[in-house]
Amino acid sequence: MIKENSPILTCITDIYERYHHINEGNVATYIPELAKANPNLFGICITTPDGQIYQVGESEHSFTIQSISKPFVYGLALADHGVDKIMSKVGVEPTGEAFNSIVFDEENNRPYNPMVNAGAIATTALIKGKGYEQRFNRILTMFERFAGRSLSVDESVFESEKSTGHRNRAIAYLELNAGMLEGNLDEHLDLYFRQCSILVTAKDLAVMAATLANNGINPITQQQAVDPKEVRAILSVMASCGMYDFSGEWLYRIGLPAKSGVGGGIIAVLPGQFGIGTFSPPLDARGNSVRGIKVCEELSQRFKFHLFDSHPVSQTCVSRSYTGAMVSSKRQRRIFQRDFLDKEGDKILVYELKGDLYFATLEKLTRQLQSNQKQAQFIILDGRRVGNVNSSAITLLSEIKQWGLSQEIILILTGFEQKTQNRLQDNGWTDEMFMENIDAALEWCENSLLSRANYDDKILKDQLALEEMDIFKAFTQEEMTVIAPLFTEFSYQPNDFIIREGEQADRLFLLAKGRATVSLKLSQNEQRKRLTSYIPGIAFGELALFDLNLSQRTADIIADTEVICYVLKFDNLKTLLTKHPEVYIKLMQTFGTTLVNTIKRATLEIRSLSV
Repeated sequence: MIKENSPILTCITDIYERYHHINEGNVATYIPELAKANPNLFGICITTPDGQIYQVGESEHSFTIQSISKPFVYGLALADHGVDKIMSKVGVEPTGEAFNSIVFDEENNRPYNPMVNAGAIATTALIKGKGYEQRFNRILTMFERFAGRSLSVDESVFESEKSTGHRNRAIAYLELNAGMLEGNLDEHLDLYFRQCSILVTAKDLAVMAATLANNGINPITQQQAVDPKEVRAILSVMASCGMYDFSGEWLYRIGLPAKSGVGGGIIAVLPGQFGIGTFSPPLDARGNSVRGIKVCEELSQRFKFHLFDSHPVSQTCVSRSYTGAMVSSKRQRRIFQRDFLDKEGDKILVYELKGDLYFATLEKLTRQLQSNQKQAQFIILDGRRVGNVNSSAITLLSEIKQWGLSQEIILILTGFEQKTQNRLQDNGWTDEMFMENIDAALEWCENSLLSRANYDDKILKDQLALEEMDIFKAFTQEEMTVIAPLFTEFSYQPNDFIIREGEQADRLFLLAKGRATVSLKLSQNEQRKRLTSYIPGIAFGELALFDLNLSQRTADIIADTEVICYVLKFDNLKTLLTKHPEVYIKLMQTFGTTLVNTIKRATLEIRSLSV
């Protein structure tokens, strides 16, 4: 079920509104029943290879399929006879003429292609079956496999076509005279008129087109509607001949295999990505739906769709996802901040992306964003493992950004290549929407949540007293009187080493003022990786309390600002154990509980990141 605020739906709704009120073109009149069509009807539908449907307007209004039947019947004829037999009867060359022109490939004694009337009549004549009813039932059943539902015939349109189809009869008799047709001519013509009178909707057309995009598998029913080798042939003739004497310009400008019908429908396909179905009765001079052409052209321009920039059937581009409650930034927090972020962290969503980004992969992402957003206020998209980002992905990322703004969600990108950032900035993205990595983005989102709740670091005092440290939250004044003499106050300037990697681990630190960072030196050129950051109220170095061998420190801790620490040498604990064993036990239990909670949180993060 598509939500109303879907970026894809918003996009096609915008296109619908843009062209709904144009009054160019005229409904078909050469078939009397078609002249009765309401010119104001207009529907658009897009269907993906995994069955997602986006539709707007009169997308479920029924109309006759007309010439859009031609590529599908051509596929059935190929299945019946094979390529060689069909090629001997019907060519694949564009004519450059109107759909009902009386022109033939005289050198090969065949119609030029199956998309014009002459070729379509010859193709229908090749459909196997014992008599008219069985042959038509095969055609109708084939269409139902493509549409994924039962279909019917508009009998009034059929009778109207049959009684006025003199030009098509003339074409058929010329083909019979030249030996292009064999068998019962009236039966062939009735089959042709009847296949054109099958009722469909724009939604049906989109599903049929998506079936072609999905290697012949109907995305709704998962039924194989046509063999993949026929799909290639169908799409080939649609690309070269599907829009009649507009086909060359269509392929050049829009780049999608397509087919139009005088009933007002158009289908278009981008293999592996989607199928489009449109319906609007007013036609241009070539017999193509005016609004339908504008829709396809607009979509192609917005998302840079083109046949020669296609992809295989898409998979998800999300390698893993998690929330800010499951994985936090490397910045340490006070207990009250940590408790708040544990409760509110679900408002931060992180999606780590992978592979190439194009329309179909990002379309799946938009669905995940919508289904998972709930109370989300921040969405982080990480592109460290992303390969190529094509033009349609750039456009859709911007659509996602606009959707986020409409939902009061801040979108942040991390890890994307600079060239991708530059292209997005050309589309209106600002510098603050990009961050170096997920950790920086998580920290920024956490800070924003804390600030909104007045829990940010600004409320911290210039220097915390010893008793205000998180570790002493449960200690009485009497117990603090015993503990305080064990600590010594030390000051550090920015960039001073508080702890050096390799030195003896014989004391713990309580940060009273300023900020400090734990980092590892990665190479000889002084490059460092941040492991975590500390703010006032946080203890560090306490793990050594439980190391009887007093091992060496494994990382550097460096002052980011002016820092004041309360430092406890472990030797001082011997006096506490002797004189106040109950306070010593409580202190050790408190530090032990802190470490257990840290390990639990690390385990949760590891589990979340392993999915």
